[in-house]
Amino acid sequence: MLKKTIEKIVPFTILPIAVFSVQLYTPVPVGNTAFWWLINTLILFTYFWTVRYSYISPEDRKAILFLKLYLIWNIFSIARGLFAAEIYWDYKGLVNMGMALLLAFVAYISIDKDRVQSILASFVKYLLPFSILAFPLFLGSWGWIFFPISLLMLFLPILPIRGKILVIVVTIIAGFIDLGTRSHVIKYGMPIILLLAFYTTRHFSLSANLLKIAQKVLMFIPFLFFVLAVSGAFEIFKMDQYIEGNYVEERKSRDGEVVEENLKADTRTFLYVEVIQSAQKYDYWLIGRTPARGNETFHFATESEEITGRPERIRNEVGVLNVFTWTGIVGVVLFFLLFYQASFLAVYRSNNIFIKLVGLFVAFRWVYSWVEDYQGFDMNNFVIWLMIGMCFSSAFRKMNNSEVKLWAWGIFDKNVKERYQRHLQKEVANPIP
Repeated sequence: MLKKTIEKIVPFTILPIAVFSVQLYTPVPVGNTAFWWLINTLILFTYFWTVRYSYISPEDRKAILFLKLYLIWNIFSIARGLFAAEIYWDYKGLVNMGMALLLAFVAYISIDKDRVQSILASFVKYLLPFSILAFPLFLGSWGWIFFPISLLMLFLPILPIRGKILVIVVTIIAGFIDLGTRSHVIKYGMPIILLLAFYTTRHFSLSANLLKIAQKVLMFIPFLFFVLAVSGAFEIFKMDQYIEGNYVEERKSRDGEVVEENLKADTRTFLYVEVIQSAQKYDYWLIGRTPARGNETFHFATESEEITGRPERIRNEVGVLNVFTWTGIVGVVLFFLLFYQASFLAVYRSNNIFIKLVGLFVAFRWVYSWVEDYQGFDMNNFVIWLMIGMCFSSAFRKMNNSEVKLWAWGIFDKNVKERYQRHLQKEVANPIP
């Protein structure tokens, strides 16, 4: 009885995660720290319980080896944090960052394709209408709520008409209304690029090989750029050295003031320098400093000292730097391996093009973790782990294009089977490419 009840709760956990994602942008506070700790703990318990009592096939158990090792290493690092913490802010950071690391349990629950369908259906049925009603409260933060749309965009060609309209409209609103939010433009724009690239090259005999080459390039190119930057040959973040002209966007800050933002500004190189210097100074290269502690900072020293009394940031804007600081090189290697395994299985072992595209998007999110995608108990990270679980899932990878279409239609219509069968009868002469 309890198992069935918890299973029914899982799809609705996306709702509080969405609200937590935008609470910084609301004019009035939404809960307090204790409230969200309780909610997030209950969500993690729900995921753990679901995983504990869900059947996972031997094939999927083999596929998720690196996910298991990554979670075990994170739990070990969190436990170490209990001894590394020294002051109140360390313990608070340990809880917040520890929960963010444990959100990887989402990949476990998303191995089940029916569960993923229910989660996305809850997003479409409940979260989107809620977001429209609460529009004034989330002004300027739609991108943080609507990240599942970036996933659904990859299935755009096979969605029902109303699904196509919904995905296109929300993508425009969330990703391109505020061009100053460069990250949202990239995250919502990349699925469009992947779709266009595939449908442009699908008639070429090398199209399947191009997908495989793209997966390899995406997974290994961050290491190349890192080596080039360290050697001084090429620093990708210094766009002002390679792009001429002024690219300035006017936008409103959280305080309502109009500010100018240089779209070519380098906001990342100094973070890498600070993180590496901190690891060198305190010698935590291999196993990290635990989620209770951050890296020593110079640029944010004044702000940090006012709060904690130390020039230390618990979290940076770059995801892979946080993994390194908290869990060391061991954590980064496991982080890379699980992304590589997920994208590899999706691109090389799928019977349908749509999971292959999800795999490429996962590979891109690995690249983007070197730019942003910082860890948080939010919708952005939820969707990343959801996609990784889909890639690991043999059920998703074994479906053909028509079966994926049936699954995708089920997100928008619970009576899809009967409707889809009638649709297929009309589409016999024009099969899905």
